[in-house]
Amino acid sequence: MIVLGSSSPRRIQLLSLLGLPFEVVKPDVDEDIPNEKIYNPDVVVTELAKLKCEAVFNKLNTYRNRYHFRFDEVDAIITADTIVWLDGEILGKPVNEKEAEKMLRRLSGNWHKVFTGVCVKISGEEITFFEETQVKFKELSDWEISYYISTGEPLDKAGAYGIQGLGGAFVERIVGDYTNVVGLPMPKLWQVLFDRGVIQKYATRKWSQGKIT
Repeated sequence: MIVLGSSSPRRIQLLSLLGLPFEVVKPDVDEDIPNEKIYNPDVVVTELAKLKCEAVFNKLNTYRNRYHFRFDEVDAIITADTIVWLDGEILGKPVNEKEAEKMLRRLSGNWHKVFTGVCVKISGEEITFFEETQVKFKELSDWEISYYISTGEPLDKAGAYGIQGLGGAFVERIVGDYTNVVGLPMPKLWQVLFDRGVIQKYATRKWSQGKIT
């Protein structure tokens, strides 16, 4: 089985698309970013993903009896971290409506980048990678910003918007992987799991049980 080290509903939904059995274990990590690394968004997301992966591995190993599955049944641990990058600055989750409004005004009419770092631990091997997507926002009116904030959607999203929700109505164009903007770059993740036989293992099991025709 697979362990997803994230409680994000968006990552859970994306991983579910693979049709593989997985469990969710929330990583407990300090996500403060050292100042010297803030100017390298790809480094930031990959290192945070690695920290999350290590935290989940240690949690599973330490509290083996807490979970209804055995530690030795885990084939892969997957963790990820996503940031919005605009003009050399990370836009994290807004702490309140005022900060969400400030972020949306900065995004309005501009291009920004979304970086997601992923760490996959399989059989002692630790694979890290990142994906980058460019996103163009439409010009937002004051009314649109106020209405969007009133829905509550921006308040738990990096950059104060969710492309898979109402926020997608404000995105004029993307260059790159859409799933990366949601929070988990599926094409690269699929390839990592496929190259190491994880996908085939579960597909073969389904075929043998007559669940795939």
